[in-house]
Amino acid sequence: MKVVSMRSKRKICLQQLRRDHDRRGSTTVEFAVVVPVIFLLFLGSLELTALNFARQTAGNASYEAARKLIIPGGTVAQAQAEGLRQMNIVGLGNGASVTIVNTQESVTATVSVPASNVSWGLVRFCSGHVIRQSCALTKE
Repeated sequence: MKVVSMRSKRKICLQQLRRDHDRRGSTTVEFAVVVPVIFLLFLGSLELTALNFARQTAGNASYEAARKLIIPGGTVAQAQAEGLRQMNIVGLGNGASVTIVNTQESVTATVSVPASNVSWGLVRFCSGHVIRQSCALTKE
């Protein structure tokens, strides 16, 4: 069994304290480096979620608009109103447009909404981009 004197124990403790003291600010520096990256990833995922939500909503609105027109007695005005109504339900109707192409065999409805109306914070990256979804249904 090794006998350790009180003086050597004290020396070991002081060495450990000095080593810990040298690393005191490293946690703060690491935090300052990592947090902006984490926030960027988090906010970017929120932005992509909002854009995907708008794309899915535009697809559903185009389907409902085309469906409104293939029903006997449906008019283009009713189809456009239905597409805009679907977009207004979720708050995306501002700036949205519905275009209807009505032929003898089919109906194609296209819903467009500016991406800058959907974006929560990265508007400068979305300016000029348009979310556009179409649906073509055949008439009976």
